[in-house]
Amino acid sequence: MIPKAREVRLKPKIRKVLEARCRAPSTAQSQAKRARIVLLAAEGRSTRSIAAEVGVQPRIVSNWRRRFAEQGLGGLKERPRAGKKPIYGKATNKRILALLDQPPPQGFARWTGPLLAEALGDFRRPGPKSRGIMDIEVDPVEWPS
Repeated sequence: MIPKAREVRLKPKIRKVLEARCRAPSTAQSQAKRARIVLLAAEGRSTRSIAAEVGVQPRIVSNWRRRFAEQGLGGLKERPRAGKKPIYGKATNKRILALLDQPPPQGFARWTGPLLAEALGDFRRPGPKSRGIMDIEVDPVEWPS
């Protein structure tokens, strides 16, 4: 037996917000799709017809219907994803970038991960599966001779 789809009701103010998200060129495509799903659900459309029109699986439509019904507009936001926490914070990144603005030590043409770690003094040596300080992406800079 197929479960009954969540009914979606919209207040005029929320409808305007969702319609604006669909029209705005600066809205991320994922957000625009979610807004469109909710607007179509509010019109009383079936989950399968919404999925066909928007170009997603019916389970995706059901998921956004449910989240909107339970949480409102906040339910359409991205949830935090699982993953490894950053080893270093913004303050450390600023220290690294400040050091990269200086020329490398005498005898070296450019900064390397180990040179940065040594210059900053308080970094752990990266293990075999982690690049540590070398994960920070910077554009190469040519230093005057």
